[in-house]
Amino acid sequence: MFFFDTLWVLFLEVKMIKPKKMISPILVVMFIAVGCFGLENGIRIEGSAVGEDRMEMVDVGDHKLQIMRSGQGSPTVIFESGLGRKEIERWSEMLARIGEITSVVCYARAGRAGSEPAKGPRTPVAVTEELHTMLERAGYMPPYILVGDSFGALYVRVFAMRYPKDVAGLVLIDGVHERSQAAAIMAKMEGGEDVLSLERTGMADYFISGDLSVFGKLPDVPMVVMTSTRSKSEDYRKVWRDLHSELFQATSNGMHIVTDRAGHSIYIDDPDLVVLAIGWVIDAVRKET
Repeated sequence: MFFFDTLWVLFLEVKMIKPKKMISPILVVMFIAVGCFGLENGIRIEGSAVGEDRMEMVDVGDHKLQIMRSGQGSPTVIFESGLGRKEIERWSEMLARIGEITSVVCYARAGRAGSEPAKGPRTPVAVTEELHTMLERAGYMPPYILVGDSFGALYVRVFAMRYPKDVAGLVLIDGVHERSQAAAIMAKMEGGEDVLSLERTGMADYFISGDLSVFGKLPDVPMVVMTSTRSKSEDYRKVWRDLHSELFQATSNGMHIVTDRAGHSIYIDDPDLVVLAIGWVIDAVRKET
């Protein structure tokens, strides 16, 4: 046990000096090994049922959003999905496992899953304002830990830029970057009437300019940036890692984890790694508090 305690201390020392690019493969192995023995506050690799999850509708003005909540305590962890469907269903494992140690909530953006359609364009301002209102009306007190996957990581960043005092920590799971190849492709897609097309259209101007700074800057909070390099060309892997490394520079207390064990949906391919990343941020936030 002393061996793994020693690894954890070494890992914290590396984390505290803020690596400029990414954690080495050795440190990722150390991170996983330590996690197998559980982080402070009792995270376990094998999740278990956490009582009865609660599904409900929350009024945010001219429409209602479907949410699923679980767990108790603070800080509250909020999951923001990518452009795929089944927003709430896809987070069920994360909801159960993180719900063992704190309050968690996932939701479907307007017009998706069980949420009602919204009026007006689906801009990042509209989406983040709805999320802010939903959290208030659902009774969740800031500051929050925001977990964004893929396209959802863009919304998480916009939320943190617009409401920096409401954000205690961030986890960006292989997030789309406004200057990435994926963003360029989405900016050129023809519009449509479905909600996914409307969301891409709402973000198109920022993809074309490659700039989100109009919303401000990311707060310096505990943050984990997760990067998948699987199924990407060698050139694109470097660009993808460099863009994520750029995001990582916003924090003085965080980790950049690069993995080839998982594809773009890291939380599906390697849920243990994502649980440990979120757990690390929870622990860091509680220590700061």
